[in-house]
Amino acid sequence: MTAPVVLDAAAVAATLDAAGAVDVLADALRTGAVDPEDDSPRLFSAAGGGRDFLMMPSHGGDIAGVKVLTLSPDNPAEGFPAVQGSYVLFEAEHLAPVAILDAGELTLVRTPATTVLAARHLIAARQAVAPERARADRVVVFGTGPQAIRHIRCLDAVLRPTDIAVAGRRPEAVERVLADTADTPTRLAADPTSDLAAADLIVCVTGSPMPLFPDVVRDDAVVCGVGVHGPDKRELPPELIRRADIVVEGRASALREAGNLLLARPAAWWSGEDPDGVPPANLADLVTGAVRPTPGRPLVFSGVGMAWEDLVVAGEISRRYRGRN
Repeated sequence: MTAPVVLDAAAVAATLDAAGAVDVLADALRTGAVDPEDDSPRLFSAAGGGRDFLMMPSHGGDIAGVKVLTLSPDNPAEGFPAVQGSYVLFEAEHLAPVAILDAGELTLVRTPATTVLAARHLIAARQAVAPERARADRVVVFGTGPQAIRHIRCLDAVLRPTDIAVAGRRPEAVERVLADTADTPTRLAADPTSDLAAADLIVCVTGSPMPLFPDVVRDDAVVCGVGVHGPDKRELPPELIRRADIVVEGRASALREAGNLLLARPAAWWSGEDPDGVPPANLADLVTGAVRPTPGRPLVFSGVGMAWEDLVVAGEISRRYRGRN
């Protein structure tokens, strides 16, 4: 049996970036290679000392895979990442391992790719244009971590905004983001409320468990909240959720973990048990053209991160890497 190839963070980054992964994810959803409603839930197991193991298995087509992470909240104070791990990719017939990828870099590719995929198709549906023609001129990004930087780069490459206002709690952290994205049209969101009221697209990629802003969002805006997962955490104001059209990665995962939705309305509203409820569309519905935006309502994508996204992107990275080597 051939030993699996090992791709460190640099190899993952060099093989496929988030902008390239947008089309890969879209193709997988469009062709039915993956079904967001047939995905495994993430699995947690205690690792002692307030730390946890996190496992995210998935399968589809000719591949299967599992992301294995460790979550150590105290690590940054000691100079280690809070999240570390590997992704193991298998061929589906015999479940033989074919590749081991750095899970941190994989997550930094697939998360912004999923967000921008959703944003691109929501904007296209609103503008009645093909996805590749969708644009968002004025963007606000909440967040100052690595995911914020990667989201900005993917947004710049795919949606070509003319203005990206960056908002964060600490000015020095915002300045670091601006320095790292100096080749994109980023600036400080000096007045976030004013920027929000003018924004075509708002992207929230923080660890905040509470809403980041008041509901001053335009009726024709698109909002993506992707920074937190868990039924008790939310980045988006409940008033926005209650007046918006909603798209999620998968309905089942949203009912488990999308605090953006569950803290705005009860689970029965989103599951269809409530006769007045409106179950959200998922990404497959969006990509295949089944979503029709309601005039006068914002469009919201609420994401929690799913295992099928890792599988699709890891599979493409493995194929490209082997093809080049």
